[in-house]
Amino acid sequence: MKRPTGHLETLLAHAVQTAIRRVETGGLPFAGRIVMGDGYSTEPEVNRVRETGDPSAHAEIVAMRQAMRDLRTADLAGATLLATGEPCGLCYRFAADHGVEAVDFAVDRHTAAQYGFDYRASYAALRTGQSPVTQTARHLPVEHGEAPFTRYADLHRP
Repeated sequence: MKRPTGHLETLLAHAVQTAIRRVETGGLPFAGRIVMGDGYSTEPEVNRVRETGDPSAHAEIVAMRQAMRDLRTADLAGATLLATGEPCGLCYRFAADHGVEAVDFAVDRHTAAQYGFDYRASYAALRTGQSPVTQTARHLPVEHGEAPFTRYADLHRP
């Protein structure tokens, strides 16, 4: 069954803009948000590893934690995770463990690696390859989807 994309594209495009702003202030090009079928959505969340010291504070996990606080549940069944970059193994594992049904991303793992974010080994390490959420994850093209990564590269060029 094909999943609808229109509203999700708009929400992902907003996350991309958030990631661009984050890069401009010294952050990483990752933003994520959770969308529920009833219309609930988190605001785009960003990677907070540096400022919190929490190595799991990836943008996608920050968004899922926010949704769980807002909804007062650890069960995100039926949720869609939107991400500027394809989630790493840790984020896929967290999504699967909390019932996230679908993942849509603007930039895939191979493109992220071209910009210096090569987390591809994390999939095997965390055994996420056969998880239903990784099997249905898809690239969702949005305008300027790669811009957070290109801007990050421009700002960090040697």
